[in-house]
Amino acid sequence: MESPRYLRCLGPPALFTPAGEPVRFRTKKHIALLVYLGVEVRRFHRRDHLAELLWPGARTAEARHSLATALSVLRPRLGSDALQTSREQVSLVPGHLRLDLDRLLGGDVLGSEVVSPIEVANFLDGFDIPDAGEFGLWKDRQQARLLPAIKDAMVLLIDRC
Repeated sequence: MESPRYLRCLGPPALFTPAGEPVRFRTKKHIALLVYLGVEVRRFHRRDHLAELLWPGARTAEARHSLATALSVLRPRLGSDALQTSREQVSLVPGHLRLDLDRLLGGDVLGSEVVSPIEVANFLDGFDIPDAGEFGLWKDRQQARLLPAIKDAMVLLIDRC
């Protein structure tokens, strides 16, 4: 298995290669799908739910096609075996993606001599998808859930200064 990619969810979302190089996405919905798959701990996600989450205004067939396109964009960026898909479900295989949220929730804010401190900001700060209201509500719930940990991390970083 290849080394895991790193997904930053605090502040504007970004994906980084194992070497630390940023991975570019042409549309916000593709990285939004990656964030959703990376943050949600359920094993499998129904394709219909993912399509409705990010493409709510599209007809079902168009939304499912957009989801399939997004998954085909994610595969080479994550590694060919990082996504497990079937006709009805999608999941991210554990171990292919590290999240800054894991470090935040684990209390590893300051890092070490070889690992830099995490950049503490609000969850998906400044990242919005205007035509995906359910995604916006999910983002708001995640922000509320993470707020105590973000506050604690900020206090720790201020004390360190």
